[in-house]
Amino acid sequence: MPIRLAAVSVRLLIAVLMLPVVGGAVRAETTSVRIGLQYGLVYLPVMIAQSEGLFDKRAKAAGLDGLSVTLTRFSGSTAMNDALLSDSVELGTLGAAGALIAWDKTRGRQQIKSLTALSSVVYTLFTGKPGVAALKDFTFGDKVAVPAFNSPQAILLRVAAAQQLGDPARADTLMVSLPHPDATAAMRAGQGIAGYFSTPPFTQVLRADPKLRAIMTSTGLIGDGDPTAATLNAKQGFVEANPKVAQAILAGMEDAVALIRSDPKRAASIYLASEQVQIDRAQVETILTDGSIIYDVAPKGMVNLAKAMAAQGFLRKLPTDWQEIFFPALKDRDGS
Repeated sequence: MPIRLAAVSVRLLIAVLMLPVVGGAVRAETTSVRIGLQYGLVYLPVMIAQSEGLFDKRAKAAGLDGLSVTLTRFSGSTAMNDALLSDSVELGTLGAAGALIAWDKTRGRQQIKSLTALSSVVYTLFTGKPGVAALKDFTFGDKVAVPAFNSPQAILLRVAAAQQLGDPARADTLMVSLPHPDATAAMRAGQGIAGYFSTPPFTQVLRADPKLRAIMTSTGLIGDGDPTAATLNAKQGFVEANPKVAQAILAGMEDAVALIRSDPKRAASIYLASEQVQIDRAQVETILTDGSIIYDVAPKGMVNLAKAMAAQGFLRKLPTDWQEIFFPALKDRDGS
């Protein structure tokens, strides 16, 4: 009996001594991730990386057991922000303006930042009104459609009004909020609106209409080229707890961008299978190759966009550089 008790005591002592070791063990990173996805071609790299298993491939290459990624669809930045804040998803896609607002509102708390850029877009201002060749030619009562008054199109239209008309408020007197399909239908019918600041694929539809003409693009309105239009975002806590997973997701996005560039036909097929939109593959291929959307994980013009948004009252804090609004995983890439 004493020997048996001594053996038990030794086992208890060993277990107690091991507790700090077990308690201090590094927690394994997650093997499953939920990504919130909005609708639109600007978010195509996420669709491709998930469909082609690129996240899982990169996770395994990084020494992880693999990564299961599920996509959940959301409509609009508000719903996406709610999903991120409530941990309904670990990552979520946002338009660049929405990503900047989320960063601004969660500083010092949940700390939502962008993990990677996704794409930049050329917005095009169309009109069918006779005599209109520039923004200055619109007259009292004319309406120019944008998707929302805080959308990139609205922000950029105010910038254009400041540059060309001397007053950003002149844009507000013109703007009316319409969903993209409704604005496209109104332009083609010649009813209700005098202009529409379009985005692909609606740009391509309008450009093919002989009754309409493009009078301005967004290129160069805030710096060289076009700013990033969409990003993939997460809370800081998730990225800090899962650094290898975050790197695998970023690497998977780079692979997806490479696939879009090298095989637009395959990319178009993946998009059509994901969104079931009323557009054929040849049209999607055209959009992927005509320069109206540029896919890249490196951010472009985010600080310039932030400056424009702050001037219009959408941001309280102005980032000092793009690295302030992106996680460190991207900081060895080229960004601006």
